[in-house]
Amino acid sequence: MLEKSNANYNQSPSAVDCEEVEVACRYLKLLYDSAQSILATEDPTSNIFFHEAWTIQREISSGTDLQDPISSRIAKDMHERFDKYWNDCNVMLAIAIVMDPRFKMKIVEFSYSKIYGLKGVKYVKVVDDAVHELYEEYVRQPLPLTPAHVEQGANGALPTDVTKILTNPPSTGDVLSDFDIHLSEVALTQIPKSELDRYLEEALLPRIPEFGILKWWKLNAVKYPTLSRMARDVLAIPVSTIGCGSIFSSARTEARMLDDYRSSLRPETLEALFCAKDWLQNSPPAPKSPSSTLAKK
Repeated sequence: MLEKSNANYNQSPSAVDCEEVEVACRYLKLLYDSAQSILATEDPTSNIFFHEAWTIQREISSGTDLQDPISSRIAKDMHERFDKYWNDCNVMLAIAIVMDPRFKMKIVEFSYSKIYGLKGVKYVKVVDDAVHELYEEYVRQPLPLTPAHVEQGANGALPTDVTKILTNPPSTGDVLSDFDIHLSEVALTQIPKSELDRYLEEALLPRIPEFGILKWWKLNAVKYPTLSRMARDVLAIPVSTIGCGSIFSSARTEARMLDDYRSSLRPETLEALFCAKDWLQNSPPAPKSPSSTLAKK
């Protein structure tokens, strides 16, 4: 309307421009909804990010195959950018969701089949190998001496009285004696399963909104002493270097970017600058001195 009423105005967006904006907004809404979902979580742990990331990856990937040239072009441009992020961190995000007893490897298998189709099996194996490799690193670390471990001794040996019970089981007859020997032979031939394998084989927990994943691992630390330490570290990984509240801040983005000078500051200096800025912005105004008040009068 402005173009029709003002001959000097020649910057009116064309119909193609409007369509491009509409398509771009459709994909940007995926990012916005994901951010809002994360913001709604009071204490976000790293397991919540996988759901958002793989959903965005699937939607943008499917958009690249659309027949509409505008939608396809914008989706390809966004996919090229997001795919770099996805390739860098999808394995770590997948490990984090595996540590969620409501999903484990099942959600990885499902999501990768939706993203990659038949090739998803290959990527699922990458995640499975990465989980086991990370777990083995924690196995090689010594466990802290909790009361349960102190009772077993530093080298993992059982107390003497318990050893006597196991080596000399009570028997009520020859038949039961043979049965005890059979149990001992079976125990020696069976390969014990790791904490990780036992955890993955157990049934999934119900998906309830108020589920506290950190509390669950704390309660199951005795059952999974090594795996619980691994889960605690993985779930504490910060996925974003920017606070969730700053994602859609009205402040200019340039103000939060670190140039070469600021990025070379020592951490202590940077912390002091941020604290000083926060104190100055939120400190109450200084009271006026009596002399300045009298001067105005």
